[in-house]
Amino acid sequence: MRRLAMGFIPLTDAAVLIAAAERGFAMAEGIEIALHKEVSWANIRDKVNVGLLDGAHMLGPLAIASSLGLGHVRVPLVVPLALNLNGSAITLAKSLYAAMGETGADLSTALGAARALGRVVAARKAAGEEPLTFAAVYTFSTHHYLIRHFLAAGGIDPDRDVRLVVIPPPFMAESLRNGLIHGFSVGSPWNSVAVDADVGRIAVLGAEIFGWVPEKVLGVHARFANAEPEVLHRLVRALHAAAAWCEDPANHADLARLLSEPRHLALPAELIRRTLDGRLHTAPGGALRVHPDYLVLHRDGANRPDPDHALWMYSQIVAAHQGDWAPDAAREAISVYRPDIFDAAVGPTPPTPPHAPDCVATQFGAVFDKDAFLATGA
Repeated sequence: MRRLAMGFIPLTDAAVLIAAAERGFAMAEGIEIALHKEVSWANIRDKVNVGLLDGAHMLGPLAIASSLGLGHVRVPLVVPLALNLNGSAITLAKSLYAAMGETGADLSTALGAARALGRVVAARKAAGEEPLTFAAVYTFSTHHYLIRHFLAAGGIDPDRDVRLVVIPPPFMAESLRNGLIHGFSVGSPWNSVAVDADVGRIAVLGAEIFGWVPEKVLGVHARFANAEPEVLHRLVRALHAAAAWCEDPANHADLARLLSEPRHLALPAELIRRTLDGRLHTAPGGALRVHPDYLVLHRDGANRPDPDHALWMYSQIVAAHQGDWAPDAAREAISVYRPDIFDAAVGPTPPTPPHAPDCVATQFGAVFDKDAFLATGA
């Protein structure tokens, strides 16, 4: 029995890793997973780098940035499986959301909410008030890029008109309560935690900005992937089977209870269940915002790591001025995602529908042209 130390951040999308460890899927592959709950994504990165963790629940852009040596020493990482797509939202302070409602904009759509926020930011700037502060979970994260797109859609320059900071997911709601920030972009269930505590309002779901957003992955160090390919194949198979179990709505009650345990998320099972089902309250006891693709854990080929997703994330790194475009860097970013390892482990999988590997912006009109980006960086 091979024992693997695997890190995770307390988020709903850690479900696949937790279920693999706790519901027998890893054992069926001759693996024992020792779960390690971590506080921040930087901890995850550093512990995988030095070998304290064999792998982890990891942000896709973190794996790419680390492999490129952006923002830290170079850490060559491999992504042999995607843990989920979508699953995030942008939550704003109650007072800010109320001010947006007074602008007369339609807050029921992503574009309407963005425009309303733009009007509030413009009014504050004209009155000489301090810029608003928004948080994302990590500098290199889809959450950071989602909030940049949301701000830009409202006519807000994310680099000049507001402050963007980093706060670990479990501290988001409390930071909003204490007035340290005015809003945040984070994965579930921390948006719902802020709503249930009556300190925030969900303004937009990530899936309403981009239809098919690459999110968390299994990230392992290249030395582990190269030294123990057979063990890695078994781990991928275990996670793939766990993902299928997690996706099934018949298992959501059991999964929510499992995730709610103190050693995992330590939050109410009913709150977690809403995020698994894609039925989120935007205000305490208020109307539900329902989205069938809010959190995708397995279906439609979600677990196969798509190199187009890796390229899109690199394009977001470039657009956010976190790294300069270079053809070699683009190719290296693509190489972090390893569908060949996934295919060798899982075997042939049925063709999947063309669910926006180009990351179509559903309400903001932007479409990622991967060929143009590869050619020119634009």
